Amino acid sequence: MLKSSQSKFKSHPFLVMIIAAIISLVPLISQAECSSEEVGYVATFDVKPDSEAAFEAAITKLADKVMQVESGVIMYAPYKGAGSKYYMLERYKDTAARQSHATSDEVRALFGPLMATLAAPADIQPISAICS
Repeated sequence: MLKSSQSKFKSHPFLVMIIAAIISLVPLISQAECSSEEVGYVATFDVKPDSEAAFEAAITKLADKVMQVESGVIMYAPYKGAGSKYYMLERYKDTAARQSHATSDEVRALFGPLMATLAAPADIQPISAICS
């Protein structure tokens, strides 16, 4: 049974990544901290062949800077998927924090090197926290 379950997860690396992210955050996020004002996004990136190292350098630099200078950001975390797929899990305390995301010159300057590595435009999808 365990081997069967493991092989099913290997064919769904994004699912495994999301489950791992959630499990790693459980100690940090409790239902009591959940806010209906919070907004989230999942950005999906398709990176050009042979551009993975440049993308990873650019995305980690961007994530570090966002967490330093954007006070309304709860989480801005890059993840690697299968092949040349990457994801950014984004959490903001509210819509205003999301709207002010990437408005500073020092953050906006970091998007250029990132965009140069992409095979297609990023797919950014909104998600909502489920609060009791």
